[in-house]
Amino acid sequence: MKYKSLLTLLVLVASLGFVRAQTSAFTIQIPVSIPLGNTADFIDQVAVRGISIEYQYFTKRNFAIGGELGHSTFYKREENKVYTEGSASLSGIQYRYQYAYPILVTGTYFPTTEGKLKPYAGLGLGTIANKRRVDMGIFTSENTHWQFALRPEAGFIFEASSTVGFKLGAKYYSSFASSDLSGQSNLSINVGIVFIK
Repeated sequence: MKYKSLLTLLVLVASLGFVRAQTSAFTIQIPVSIPLGNTADFIDQVAVRGISIEYQYFTKRNFAIGGELGHSTFYKREENKVYTEGSASLSGIQYRYQYAYPILVTGTYFPTTEGKLKPYAGLGLGTIANKRRVDMGIFTSENTHWQFALRPEAGFIFEASSTVGFKLGAKYYSSFASSDLSGQSNLSINVGIVFIK
């Protein structure tokens, strides 16, 4: 009888630990960002500088709500380009930068919660602050543009243990035109580590 009670207690504690392990996740990701559309018109080089953090709370076993904060830097050196701002035009070597700071509310759906490999699909809504900077000699132009943003994503998480996993996914960031900047977009391939509670 004592053996059965002890076994039942151990199973219950292990089950509670598993359920608790699935209540939230914190992810740190490194993005490789590919500029598209109007972003590529300004800077057409792939960006490998950035970081993204996410928090997710599981409202159901297969659905989580949360948030994302991130940063990526696009950079390009342009030779013999003409830059115009207002009525002034300058020609020379340009150093172009675009810093993107997404601040999003997210929802993520997991079609299956069985096994170690868990595919997912998600959507983020919020804003992206796109800060553009052009350096040309002693001249610098810098402006920050806040834009409404939409971000679908898909990928999978490999659970190495009940508390740690690895994430591989793709996100498409699309921000909508504001009064002084056209809509911006990029495709981000993300690799990250997930801490599960």
